[in-house]
Amino acid sequence: MFNIKNIIVPTDFSKLSYSAFEYARDFAERRNAAIHLIYVLEKTPPFLAVRSLDVSEDEIMKSMEKHAKKQLHQTAAILREDSSVQIKEVLKKGIDYEEIVNYSKEIDADLIVLATHGRTGILHTLLGSVAEKVIRYAKCPVLVITPKSEE
Repeated sequence: MFNIKNIIVPTDFSKLSYSAFEYARDFAERRNAAIHLIYVLEKTPPFLAVRSLDVSEDEIMKSMEKHAKKQLHQTAAILREDSSVQIKEVLKKGIDYEEIVNYSKEIDADLIVLATHGRTGILHTLLGSVAEKVIRYAKCPVLVITPKSEE
């Protein structure tokens, strides 16, 4: 069987992204692997935040980064509940799928576990798919979780 030691779990802090946690945690526990919980922060703040707030772009980015670190820590705590799995909190800045793929190469990841909305048609075309791009460019296996309808 495969020697899985490093598992990447991307999150956007949505309930949807949490659906990948139980799969990743199960793999990690069975293989004594580490989970790298990764969140990718956009390089530039949302246009409306810059235009509507009377603060600099740099201040907005610092605030967003601070908030993201806090959420990342809280999310890691959820993954650690009732488990001895080692969780590494990773915050990157850039384009989501590129940063996930680059990080997977950086740590020589064995598996990426991520959730997808499962959109198709015009909605998929308009929004794109982080999962699809990660699958296309990652050099390690990618497990894509489609949440149950009640999620």
